[in-house]
Amino acid sequence: MADTFVKRSALALAACGLAMGAHAQSSVTLYGTVDAGIVYTNNQQTTLADGSTHGHANYQLAGGNLVPSRWGLMGTEDIGGGTTVNFALENSFLIGSGALLQPNTLFNRNAWVGVNNSTYGALTLGRQYDPFSDYMGAYASSNNWATLYGSHFGDVDNLNEAFNFNNSIKYISPSLGGLTVGGLFSLGGVAGNFSQNKGWALAANYARGPLSLSAGYLELNQPLQAALGGTSGYIGDFSCANADAQYCQLQNASKVRIFGAGGSYGFGKATVAVSYTHTRLSQSQYFASASAPGGADVSFDIAEVNGTYMLAPDLQLGLAYVFNDAKPSGSASTRVHQVNLGAVYSLSKRTAVYAVAIGQKSSGAGLGIAPSGQSLNVAQIPNLGNSGDDRQVAVVLGVRHNF
Repeated sequence: MADTFVKRSALALAACGLAMGAHAQSSVTLYGTVDAGIVYTNNQQTTLADGSTHGHANYQLAGGNLVPSRWGLMGTEDIGGGTTVNFALENSFLIGSGALLQPNTLFNRNAWVGVNNSTYGALTLGRQYDPFSDYMGAYASSNNWATLYGSHFGDVDNLNEAFNFNNSIKYISPSLGGLTVGGLFSLGGVAGNFSQNKGWALAANYARGPLSLSAGYLELNQPLQAALGGTSGYIGDFSCANADAQYCQLQNASKVRIFGAGGSYGFGKATVAVSYTHTRLSQSQYFASASAPGGADVSFDIAEVNGTYMLAPDLQLGLAYVFNDAKPSGSASTRVHQVNLGAVYSLSKRTAVYAVAIGQKSSGAGLGIAPSGQSLNVAQIPNLGNSGDDRQVAVVLGVRHNF
């Protein structure tokens, strides 16, 4: 699972020892990743000029598939006594156009500064990822080999870090016998309303030899406005590209609460990881109507089993199954089944090519909503436009280069 900690920069900075005073002098490092590939989807919904919708195959040039395309600066200054001052500035971009991933935000991934002591831990302030998503994301296939399209349904549990926290204070403890704990608190910054846009997270990780275990909790008020770009700049995984697109208002809620636990174990060349998360969106506007303008609550129970095998030192194979159970308040469940299959071949220490296939099937009551108000089963592989029916398949071929 080592690639996870390259992808997830917040955890990578701690893991590489940058913040632990490993260097006896000041340093600044420019780093980044360029990732691009071709994505084929067998069925994406298209809205025609007359308002009718149809499902068609699609070919797309896409970037940031295996690892987000990004560049950043990180630095450290040793101020003595086992203490360092550290910073990170990191931005994602769209390789197809060169545009910023999140408009009007220069450093959308990380923009923080802090101090770290080898005895007392690390304290950082700014825009950053939370410890729950850092720790739990290590067990998701999408953060190792399955690309962002292999993530959980709409990344509603944030294991792919669809959002990070503004105005946040984060603490990560030193390792105590393999146990590390972390916490984050995000200030809303709204005068007279302390709760608006407020968020917090707590998590713990235990790592000893081939075994890793994690658990944690995350809570954020007004997630669409606080972290996902708002109604005009939504950057979440649910597509709003089509006039009748499904699911794009799900995260427009008054609050999101996420609990999760997971672990992994290495068996020589093989590694098996499991994870479970429970997500609850309060007053989701996706379910708003004239009779219920406040929307409705909806919960997601998501489990994943993820296995990898090193067929050769430079060739990793992966297989994962993801089960998503969505249940709006007072309604029946919708079950979304997803299978990820892939291979990553390293051409060098910095460059790899990858091939990944993802299949999704939606069943049960149907979480989609037709214009008539009737429930629909509509598949939607994360980060792609929704299917025209209950099935969708995608194939991703690409290359990733780190610098």
